Amino acid sequence: MTLALHPATPAVPVSTHTPQEAGDTAYHRGAQPALRTWRALGTYVHLGVADATVADDAAALAAAVLDDVDAACSRFRPDSDLVRANQAGGQWVSVNPILVGAIRVALRAADSTDGLVDPTLGELMVAAGYDRTFAQLGGRADANALPTLVSRGWADVRIEGTQVQVPTGLALDLGATGKAFAADLVALTLVEQLDVAVVVSVGGDIRAHAPEGAEVTWPVDVAADLRAWSDNDPGVCRVSLTAGGLATSSVTARRWVRAGSTWHHVLDPRTGRPAQTPWLAVTAYGACAADANTATTAAIVLGESAPDWLAEHDVAARLLAADGSVHRTPTWPIQLEEPRT
Repeated sequence: MTLALHPATPAVPVSTHTPQEAGDTAYHRGAQPALRTWRALGTYVHLGVADATVADDAAALAAAVLDDVDAACSRFRPDSDLVRANQAGGQWVSVNPILVGAIRVALRAADSTDGLVDPTLGELMVAAGYDRTFAQLGGRADANALPTLVSRGWADVRIEGTQVQVPTGLALDLGATGKAFAADLVALTLVEQLDVAVVVSVGGDIRAHAPEGAEVTWPVDVAADLRAWSDNDPGVCRVSLTAGGLATSSVTARRWVRAGSTWHHVLDPRTGRPAQTPWLAVTAYGACAADANTATTAAIVLGESAPDWLAEHDVAARLLAADGSVHRTPTWPIQLEEPRT
């Protein structure tokens, strides 16, 4: 998803819409918003700040937070805390509190979806070829032997204070919830330290947050991927976000070929293979970005049964099918959805 704010440069894929003030509690009436964009965690970052006078400070602080997340949680850095914990299978490892928080979020996602969103698929991801950043993968991967799946292995991950124990034979991969966790952490940090309303997108996982008593509504463009956004695909629409999270999970972007078969990064923990799904993309609202992303990832894995599961869990979601049709859960705010112009 792409934030629809003033572009920082013509190359930034955003529109020229500005945040809309909401009610009598609008934040800093008359203040001009600003957008900053850069890359981190192997993806794009868009940061909207309600007051342009602090935009540079906000961007610097956000970048520092994301650097800390990368150092703690990346499975592509040999010096990361996550890699150390995975390599010490069965042993307690002292780690950065940021990794502890990210693992807690991932385990909560696993528990709330009964394992549909599983953070212990690290060995499978590596064997499937996703053993380096996607930019380095190059679209093809060697056909290594796939590991045996461990049912509910995530339930055996242990945390005590700032120590983590990953079960022997398993490896954590926080890719399913990591970007959303990072977006939540950035938004909470900026509001706490700078007292400014913000919205941040980390690879399409979005969190809006504001100081108490303030309220800003941000327009957001929903698309399966940046290509669909830039081509103004018919599946693209614009919605609004005032607080909480909005996330999109998609099977269209991160794809590669392994032994003649096409893989994508959303794996089904029940089969150990890419999720077989009729959905190109699923978008959902949540109390935070991590909750929204948990719902959208589970929906991709569930496939045809996703709409019923989302409705049962009272998730406001929009599902884009491969045939171009759109399905919405009963709580999706269709009155806020509008074509992108």
